[in-house]
Amino acid sequence: INAEYMGILVQYRVGNMTDSWEEVVDHNIKFEKYDEALLVCNKQIEKSGKSVLLLVRRAKCYTKMNEFEKAMADIKEAKKLTVPSSADLALVISQESELYWETNRLGDSIKLLEENKTLASDFSSKITELQKEYHKQYGLEYGVETMKRIERFICWMRENGAHFSKIRMKYYGPDYRGVHAVKPILSGELFLKVPKKLIITPQRGKETEMGAKILKSGVKLSWDYLVYITIFLLTQFRDEKSWWKPFMDVYPKLVDNFPVFYSAEEKKMLTGTPMIDQIASERREILDEYESIVAKVPEFKDFVSSEDYIKNKTLVISRIFYVKMHGVNDRIMVPLADMFNHHYEKIGQTYWKFEDADDSFAVRTQKDVEEGDAICENYGQKPNYRFLFYYGFLIDNNKKNAVYLKLRFNKDDPSMSKKEQLLGISHGYHIKTFKYFHYFGENEKTNNKFLGYLRLIVFEGDVNTLCQYLDPHVASLKECKGGRRKLRLTPISKENEKKALAKMKEIAEDRLSKFPETYEQDLTKLREDGLSFNTRNVLIYRSGEKLIYLLMKRMAEAGINSLVTGKKADDVVPEYECYFKKTVNYLQSLSAQPKTRIPLPC
Repeated sequence: INAEYMGILVQYRVGNMTDSWEEVVDHNIKFEKYDEALLVCNKQIEKSGKSVLLLVRRAKCYTKMNEFEKAMADIKEAKKLTVPSSADLALVISQESELYWETNRLGDSIKLLEENKTLASDFSSKITELQKEYHKQYGLEYGVETMKRIERFICWMRENGAHFSKIRMKYYGPDYRGVHAVKPILSGELFLKVPKKLIITPQRGKETEMGAKILKSGVKLSWDYLVYITIFLLTQFRDEKSWWKPFMDVYPKLVDNFPVFYSAEEKKMLTGTPMIDQIASERREILDEYESIVAKVPEFKDFVSSEDYIKNKTLVISRIFYVKMHGVNDRIMVPLADMFNHHYEKIGQTYWKFEDADDSFAVRTQKDVEEGDAICENYGQKPNYRFLFYYGFLIDNNKKNAVYLKLRFNKDDPSMSKKEQLLGISHGYHIKTFKYFHYFGENEKTNNKFLGYLRLIVFEGDVNTLCQYLDPHVASLKECKGGRRKLRLTPISKENEKKALAKMKEIAEDRLSKFPETYEQDLTKLREDGLSFNTRNVLIYRSGEKLIYLLMKRMAEAGINSLVTGKKADDVVPEYECYFKKTVNYLQSLSAQPKTRIPLPC
């Protein structure tokens, strides 16, 4: 605060300079001291009565303080004190435009200035500036139909009690959008609040005409909450006068980025991956559900086609929140919050919950968010297979990338029945499906389980001796009764480990042989310009799987070589360094097969 301003402030406070109030207010607004600025405005109104200038300044204070209703009340009152085509009216219009902008009515803000641009010479330049800012913040050109739908949605949310003054939707492409901060958000700050009346629950779906018929029919549904939320949305789509129409107008329509809806050419690029089978399985599962509903409620076939049902349920799966509402666990869809994108490095940036006291869904930050930053949540630490299949996108350099591998006993294994008895399974020679991660060290526990079962598959000794590795522990196969049991099979011997690694290499080579193109060819294609969104995703996904198989093969070969030559493996790929340090080097110290259980060194 400079000396000149201090002099003005002192004179104003002692009442000697009533005309200086404007400078005091402007200075406090500039330094975000809105409470002090508001006090000065109110004090001046008490002294000299209401004027256009005072009401506009107070409206500015209220706008900055997010007291938008009070700001609009002052603007309306100020308008009554103006005359047409006056400088005072221009001042009021300018502040009203600012209020619209701050309340996410960007289009209305620009339109107001356009309608009154003859009032002030600087309105034309302001319009141009706001149009540029509009494109920057929304990712859309001013005036497009999508913009109008967004504004109707924003107004609908606000009118029905939602609060979100510091965030805004942004489009990155057709039907691809996110949410960004338009002002800094402090750690712990509540930046989105959505009342229950704006939340879509399974119960709302059950209360629709079609939902009630399905519920009454008694048809068995495996994930009924997804079905009823889908039914609710389909009901609103069919009703042009629906109260939910503003939300339905901005709800995503395109599903081309989901593998289930890939073109024949795009599916062909997935050759060699398990996703080909998963696509067929997912479509069949949802179609079976559709047909089971039609069998019980025949009019459901006229309500929605099978293809539209698959499409809408796929979208619902990717947009659900799991919450506890008034003590009851539920799955819900929350307008605007359902537009948060994923970012694995921003885990903990936001956290959300349903707050019973306010009967609303609340989202807060756990870290400071800068102006312009995307508001992200973490969808969980998933491999690219799941991200791509269920959400239609994936992560570059995903630290949690993994492949899914089905392990089976060798058909000609004479000990297979005893090994099945050990595990408590009776599925022929199929054991189970494992998730095997790219980074061994970060996911050591999971990858070691996979290795443990490989050791069992190639084991050639007395299966009774493996009972000590079961969880829960049993003394002998005779006690292996009842359901499935977990196996925690740590290294048994050098010979067994070599065979287990050879099995790993065999699996990796088999999976790699199913791909028509190599890992290197995928990398070359990824460097090409003009790749479509789906093509790029497929290349990242399948090259990621190939890399894991290549590393598995390299690890197996290096491990076998180390166990055969007796040389300690010091120079290995970083992804598998811990395996060699803990397992291979440990086995080097053993001269024979141990008589007792070996704890894996940590």
